[in-house]
Amino acid sequence: MSLAEDLDDPDDLTRLLAVEKAGRDGGPEVIGRLLDLALHDGAEVQVAGGMTERWDTVSDAAAGALAAVLRRHPPAGPRIGRAVADLTENDDRVARLLHCLGADAEPLRRELETSSEERLRLRALRAVRPSDRTVEFGRRFLADPSPLVRLEALRGSSRFAPEDAQRALSDVNAEVRLAAVRKMQWRDTPAFLAGARVETVREIREQYVRALVDLPLTDDVFAALLGYLADDGWAGRTAARRLRLIDSPGVVAAVASRILVVDDEAHLADLAGFPHLLEYAPELVEPLHRLHRGATDGELLGVLGRLPQRSAYPLEDPADGLDPVQQARLLRAVLGWAHCFLEPGGGGESDGLAAWLAAPDDRTAAEWITEHDWFGTGPAAGLLHAAVDGDLRRALDVDLGSELLPLAYVFTARQIRAGVDPLPPGPLSRLLTEGPELLRVRLHRGRTVVLRLHGSAAVGPRLTPADALLHAPCPGCGTSTRLRGSPGWTYRDEDRVREVEDGYAATLAGACPACAAPMRTEVLVSVTEGRFDGPRTISWDARS
Repeated sequence: MSLAEDLDDPDDLTRLLAVEKAGRDGGPEVIGRLLDLALHDGAEVQVAGGMTERWDTVSDAAAGALAAVLRRHPPAGPRIGRAVADLTENDDRVARLLHCLGADAEPLRRELETSSEERLRLRALRAVRPSDRTVEFGRRFLADPSPLVRLEALRGSSRFAPEDAQRALSDVNAEVRLAAVRKMQWRDTPAFLAGARVETVREIREQYVRALVDLPLTDDVFAALLGYLADDGWAGRTAARRLRLIDSPGVVAAVASRILVVDDEAHLADLAGFPHLLEYAPELVEPLHRLHRGATDGELLGVLGRLPQRSAYPLEDPADGLDPVQQARLLRAVLGWAHCFLEPGGGGESDGLAAWLAAPDDRTAAEWITEHDWFGTGPAAGLLHAAVDGDLRRALDVDLGSELLPLAYVFTARQIRAGVDPLPPGPLSRLLTEGPELLRVRLHRGRTVVLRLHGSAAVGPRLTPADALLHAPCPGCGTSTRLRGSPGWTYRDEDRVREVEDGYAATLAGACPACAAPMRTEVLVSVTEGRFDGPRTISWDARS
């Protein structure tokens, strides 16, 4: 059979061997057929060689053979130029072809690079291996208007200058920023640390934390890492573990403020065990004792079991020692804490606070509030009048009916006084604010929800009840008794049109701490999930 016939043979190995022969001996007559194979033949052939074997792709082999033929014979006509610009062709195979053609195809690759078509620019970029790209080459594509091109430019071992970090780490596209954070060469640049402090996307923040905990704890790294204490889940816990050996009142104040808002018991165990916590924040002793009564996580119970006895710790004046600029920062934080406290059931009472906090600066906020008369009534009005007047002490005197908010104000003031950026306010944890008559259900992976009888709470996917705890009065002496048990699955109701319900029953048992009388009660909880990506909720359905 002739070489041309072998190149068209239906057997993959025969075509592969013919392609290799064409690369060695072929002339201009095989250029068209090799081009077609390079762009369209995706067959893979197992090739044995000595004690090893490999898989060769016919299209890759044809691209290499075509390059060899073209080095011996000048290209005939514009066939290759038309092929690499044809949008019906496979982008990866075109890029591979351009790579194999090398310097001879550089004019074609340059034409694609300046094209207005995104896919053609991607072909031009992929034609050069990341390890072969110069700094200037990468910089050109990092400025491309397409996020797909910018993302491709960051892949692999492509090299960039330190000054390129700012562009990539502040990119408007989250996937591009994530790829930029993963570039090891930028992790010691000021742009990296600046980006870590302003990033908002959870996945990217987690990537930043992975990098920050491995860096030497300089002042800039410390400042960036401190802000990650405000994150839930893995990122917040990892940041806390990296900072736990720092003896700093500012760090402890930040940790103390987080304890007031976190409702994940595993996370709380890390925070409550923070060194120097009660040395610099002794006011937490009473809230931690309250938390101890309802805790179900073993590690958290171990930490809280070592608490000192309750004692009174008078609160300091949060405004004491703050200069006017610091007082303005604390005033905004006070409004933030108040807004988080009032918003869930405020019936619009916190709308004015929301408007104030959304303003770009305090002067604009005061104009908005007065112009639209957003003062309202009740405690929020008192806070807003104090904010418009710039009167911090008046704002601190507004009573919102919470014992924990004054602690939040104090811990925020200590952070400001220590020269660190205070952690943002958040809703106070139900583990600290709800009474013992509520059922606490710890879910697998640490999170705890607090439920009223016939009440419900949202939970994440694949979270099921692990432990349940309830405080109930002893029938004999009336002493509050801790009852605990593990819910067991009892049924699944799949007959509903829109949702599926799983039921769990638990026998909660304990002994009265005063008279040692044994106690037990039965509780039923259910987890309901929508069939069509609907919400997943857990509810306390019954108690015997």
